[in-house]
Order: sequence, then C-alpha cells, then structure tokens
Amino acid sequence: MKHFLISIDKQDKELNIIEYSNQINIINNKNFLILFDGEIPNLLEEYRKRGVSVINAIEGAFSIIIYDKVEEKIFIAKDKVGIKPLYYANTDKNLIVGTHLKRFSKVKSFQADINPSTLGEYLQFGFILQPHTIFKDAYKVCAGEIISFSIDNNFTPTSQKYWSLEACYKEEKRLYSEDEVLEKIDKKLNSIIEKETKSSNFGLSLSGGYDSSTLVAMAQKQSDKKIDTFTIGFNDEQIDEAPYAKKIADFLGTNHHEYYFNESDALEIIPKIAEIFDEPFADYAAAPTIITTQLLKQEGIEKLIAGDGGDEVFATAENVQSFEYLQKSPKLLKQTIAKILNSIKVEKLPYLKEYNNLPIKQHKLYQLLMANSIPQMVYSRNTLFLEEELTHNIKEYYPLSYNSFDNIEFTNYAQTVDEVIGSYFKTTMVDGELVKSYSTTNYLDITLATPFLNIELIEQMARVPSSLKIKDGIKKYLLKEIAHSYITKELMERPKAGFAIPFSEWMRGGLKELLYSQINQQRLDKDNIFYTSSILKIRDQFYAGNEAYKYKLWRVFIFQLWYENFKNHKG
Repeated sequence: MKHFLISIDKQDKELNIIEYSNQINIINNKNFLILFDGEIPNLLEEYRKRGVSVINAIEGAFSIIIYDKVEEKIFIAKDKVGIKPLYYANTDKNLIVGTHLKRFSKVKSFQADINPSTLGEYLQFGFILQPHTIFKDAYKVCAGEIISFSIDNNFTPTSQKYWSLEACYKEEKRLYSEDEVLEKIDKKLNSIIEKETKSSNFGLSLSGGYDSSTLVAMAQKQSDKKIDTFTIGFNDEQIDEAPYAKKIADFLGTNHHEYYFNESDALEIIPKIAEIFDEPFADYAAAPTIITTQLLKQEGIEKLIAGDGGDEVFATAENVQSFEYLQKSPKLLKQTIAKILNSIKVEKLPYLKEYNNLPIKQHKLYQLLMANSIPQMVYSRNTLFLEEELTHNIKEYYPLSYNSFDNIEFTNYAQTVDEVIGSYFKTTMVDGELVKSYSTTNYLDITLATPFLNIELIEQMARVPSSLKIKDGIKKYLLKEIAHSYITKELMERPKAGFAIPFSEWMRGGLKELLYSQINQQRLDKDNIFYTSSILKIRDQFYAGNEAYKYKLWRVFIFQLWYENFKNHKG
C-alpha cells in the first residue's frame, strides 16, 4: 500500500519522516526534501528550474510534499482531478501531512476528535466532501490545489488553484461536425488505452454498461492476446448485470472472470470497509469493488483499468430539463410556492410523517425552489437527512459554514448540462466514486487507471456542445455511438441495473447481529457522539418494516464500524 506520513515540529523546525512505503519516491538532501507518489522524470532538476510551478506539468494521479529548506517553505499538492488522497493538520505544535488520515494519530499532538458537522455531511452523502474530514482539525488537499506553508510565518497556509474544471469552460464550444467529434474522441480514448496497457499486467472491470464495455472493447482490439475482464454478479436478478457482461465478454473474446457476491461475502467484506477507508464511507458498491480487487490480486493483476468518470465526462445528466425550468422561473413565484410548501408540517402528521420518506421529499422540493444555482440544486437533490434530523441525531451538531457545492461556479460557455455533470464531477465523483476505487485498489497494491479522467479528454469534452452530449434525449450520446462501432447495438441497449448490493435484505438477515453489536444503547451511550434514542429509532423503524429508513441506518452502521476500527488501531 502506497503511503507516507511526515510531521514538522513548529518550534525547532525539525522534519520527521514517520513512515513511507517503498513505492514512494523520496529525495532528501541539505536543500530539499521531496516525497512523491506519482510519476515525473527528473523531479528535483525540474523543481530547481521551475520552482513549485513544476506541479502544473505533472501528468496523471499524484500526491506530493516539497520541503524547500533554503526558502523555508513547504508545498503540498495533489493531481488535477483529485484521484490520490492527501491530508494535512496544522496543530499548535506540528504540521502533519500524509496520504492516510487514520495514521495521523501516530503524531502525539494530533487530537482525533470527531467533527459533529462533518459527521452530519457524511450522513447526508455517505462520504465527506473536500476540504473537510471526519476530524475537527484535519483537512483534505483539494483537487488541483497547491497549499504552501511559510515557516517564518508560523506555518500559515496559503492555497492556490493550478487547475479547475470550471476553467475548461472558458473557451467557446467547437462546432465540429458530429463525425469529426466522434473521430477525435475515439482516437483520443484509444491512445489513452494504449498508454495504460503498455507497462504492466492489467485487467478491466466489466459491468456490461457503456463505460466499461467501451474501454474493454478498445483494449481487446489493441491486444494480440485475450485481456482479463472481471464482473461481480448477484443472485438477485433485479441488480445482476453479470449475464450482460458475460455476453459482451464473449462477443469481444476476453478472458472473463465472474464472481457471485452472496450474503456470507457480506459478513466478511462489510467490516473490511472500516479497515480500508480512512474516513467513514457508506457507498454500498464498495463491497463488490473490494471483491473485484481481491480477484485481481489472486490472478496476479497489477493494474485495474476502470470506467470512473464516464458519466461526468460524457454526460449522464439527470433532471437537466427540470433544473433549466427552475432556473428560468421567476424568483418571486418560486419563493411563494416554497413558502406555502414549507408551511405544511408533514413531519407532524401521524400517518404521513412515516410514509415513503415524504418529509424528506417535501424538504428537497423546498430546497430546489430556493436554490440559486445548478450546484445548489444538485446538492439539494442528493441530501438524505433533514437538518432538523441531524440536530436531533448528532450531539453538538451545527451546519458547516460552506461545502464543496458552494465553491462551484461555472461561467463563460458552460451550459446547463455542463453545470449538472460538473457539479457531480467535483463532489460525488471525486469524493465518492474515486475514493472507493482508489482506496480499494491501493489497499492491495493495485494501480488504478481511469482513462475517462485524462485531462486532455476532459478539456476536449468541455468544448463539445451539450446538444451532442445529450442528443434527442439520449444520454452519453457520443460514448454510445463510439461503443456501437465496437459492439453490436443489440448487445448494449438494455436497462442498467446498477453496481450495488442488496444491503437492506442483508441487514435483516446475515448482518443483523453485527449491526446490533454496533447500534445499541450501551455502545451509543459510551461513544457519546449520537443521541442514543434518535439512532435507536432509526434502527427500530427499519426492523419494523419501514424501508424509508434503510439508507439512514446503513450510514450509521458503517460509521459505527469505522469508528470502532479506528479506536482499536489508532496510534
């Protein structure tokens, strides 16, 4: 597993390398200390020539710390998209920087206190959005960000963006013909795949959807032997994509591997989520992703080529028309409807308050009407708990003063579709999907490759008009047209099941005993993080048959597992 952790004593300016894995590049001499997870030739020489601006030229995923002993400055940064993790804590005694947040407890000055506000954000989304973390005094370095610390100024941090997704939309849309756009994208994707498949033993995950199938088709066409593809199946036909993936693997002629995830796997894998992730992480697709990486390891695969980012780059944009309509509607009209809606206290009505999550839906509609921007609409659409619920569930909770959605501002030539997919890109993809993929692969020393998140491809797609991204109501139109040139349309066109697990059924079955060991009065009272009675109500409502509580219970359950693991292993 790639990792490093350093601490600098603020009083004597002494830097202590607490730990680093042998995959981390390190340069340490009288003038510089550099710890680097990534690839760039002649890094030290390039830094001497160009200074910290060398970070702009680094390709691919990376995290880096540069301690310039001559200038007495420290620079920390990570890649443009934000694939590699990097955290820091600026305590009274130390500046701590590392790739794994849970390891910060190895530094005595770090107080690993749970932040009630970011715990609330976790319950809302299932993960925590950058720059915040689960701990009060620790932060994520954001995607495309350089943070500098001046030693002679008491390590005061200064942040600058060296790349942003929004900047990709500063250029006017290119009015190429559709055929021209398709040719350019196909050529670009093939060149990315060629580069990713050159240097190591690789495999590809294959769900049977357009993202993974397109990558597999290109990789197999370029290869002179059968490539390895991997699919996780389920016994529940409603969510099982394995038969579709198998048909595509057979059509393309890959060396296909299948594994059917079952309830006994859940009992083994779910607790591992707490071990693998640095913060509580409730995406239920984490479990089958862990199984996939285990299969890769068993087969001796060194690199996973995954389809992360396909939805955001090629545009699977939900609610575009309704968002556009809301944006254009008179503000006074929206506020009037919102005021009337808010006056109806559904949560106080005996029957309706528990009916089909109605209070949450009412509140989301209210937030959508009051939202001033597309990012705020996306934020409202994706939250789970009411603010009032968070106040009643988490001790000392108060809302964060800002979050990642507040920092998203598209201008210039961005269209509504761009704003929707861009909002997802900078939040749920970076802090959700990529955290899932990178954490699970890194845990087993497997390199993660994400062709759709190539910077040149992202910038290229930003200049494509929305009318080609979603054409005649067809989402991801361009990617689908490319896929159809490799795989017959009949094989590809079918309903998407989704990469999930039947977690609700398993919480009532094999996971029930484990869940009760984590969510009970004694444990909740001892931890003193949640209001016990409120959390027990969530548990008991679910087991009484109220499915509206399943997502809430799952997120509390995963947090409890994570927190227990953290307490048992910190320091």
